Amino acid sequence: MPIEKQDKESLLHELKSAREALNQLRYQNEMMLRWVEGAVLLVDKEGIIIQANEVALQSLGWKEEELIGKNCHATLHHTLDDGGEYPWEFCPMFAALEDGSSHHVSGDVFWGKDGTCFSVDYIACSTRNELNEINGAVLTFRNLTEMRMQEAKRIHGMKLESIGELSAGIAHEINTPMQFVGGNLSFLREGFDDLLKLINHYHKFRKIVDQEKIFPATCEELAELEEEIDIDYLTEEMPTAFEQTQEGVDRVIKLVQGLKGFAHSDRDRAKQAMDINTIIENTLIVSQNEYKYVADIETNLNTLPRIMVYPGDIGQVILNLIVNAAHAISDITGESGKKGCIRIETCHQGDKIAITVADTGTGIPDSIKNRIFDPFFTTKEVGRGSGQGLAIARTIIHDQHQGTLSYTSTPGQGTTFSIHLPAESPDKSKKPTPQEDPPTNKDS
Repeated sequence: MPIEKQDKESLLHELKSAREALNQLRYQNEMMLRWVEGAVLLVDKEGIIIQANEVALQSLGWKEEELIGKNCHATLHHTLDDGGEYPWEFCPMFAALEDGSSHHVSGDVFWGKDGTCFSVDYIACSTRNELNEINGAVLTFRNLTEMRMQEAKRIHGMKLESIGELSAGIAHEINTPMQFVGGNLSFLREGFDDLLKLINHYHKFRKIVDQEKIFPATCEELAELEEEIDIDYLTEEMPTAFEQTQEGVDRVIKLVQGLKGFAHSDRDRAKQAMDINTIIENTLIVSQNEYKYVADIETNLNTLPRIMVYPGDIGQVILNLIVNAAHAISDITGESGKKGCIRIETCHQGDKIAITVADTGTGIPDSIKNRIFDPFFTTKEVGRGSGQGLAIARTIIHDQHQGTLSYTSTPGQGTTFSIHLPAESPDKSKKPTPQEDPPTNKDS
């Protein structure tokens, strides 16, 4: 039966409306993918990636044109965290495409373009066409490693802030009495020197009186008292005792200054013009207890220009490297009493500031060299390392200071970490202010 003209127009109108609705739906999907906070991938019935939002691309390390068209499972879900193969038939995405079921998985791992894995939780849901047929799936996931790192950095920052405030308070409480001790010690030392002069003159006078046989009983009593208190020993040893005490006071004052410098270096969370050598010296003071029993420190700190940095964060990086070096050396020396060496050098290389921290420790095994900067990866026993130190250090150097952190290592001989920071001067880092035109003299 022929279709009436009106019916044709009606069908064409419905078709046009359906196409517009489909285009609108496609546009809404694209907007959702673009603006949703989580990572989202769309795959077709065969598990081929057809769309990805920016969060997913950043988490996986792929560019959109590289990722589209790849098999989702083979690209990011092919291997378990222990290195074992993950069969496609066992994948929740496979189940979603086969029977339309939805799956929420926690604690799984995905793999990025660079070959490293990261912990995720994800949801896999099927999508359907207008005939209610499964035509693909939506995969939404969260990078838990990244979240844990941010949380770890936040907690670590809070700890550092608390430690800084506590250190500043302790430093102040120590500094005040040490000023009294230092002042009194100087007074006592000068007073003893004066008394020593008097004693020497008195000693000569007593000998003259003794030779003349004047007041023999008194002279004999004084001679016995001199022998009893061992005046010669006191005369010889007291200056040494004062000198050693002064050295101890100076060490305490230096430690207090280091604590104050380390505690106050990041109070306003703004970049400051700093001498990197000063940060290193303060860090060596506060970390002394970590290395003094296992390693000797050698420094070669060359003259450097002041550069714009977050002082507390740079100090944290140096501290992590020193502590790691001390641990690596102690793993070799054990309880033998032998000491290794930690050598720290700085120099100005063109437009870079270079810092190296080298140790004579165990070195890094070849099997884990690609993982030492991975968050939460550690080979240390529980309580000795959390696996956050090097990961946070790399973030501080790379992301916050636009520098580089690298290393070389020989198993059994030691490791050298190298930091390169932009040697931008404080003046260059400031934005230029517009200059006003000089006033003109209308009468001239």
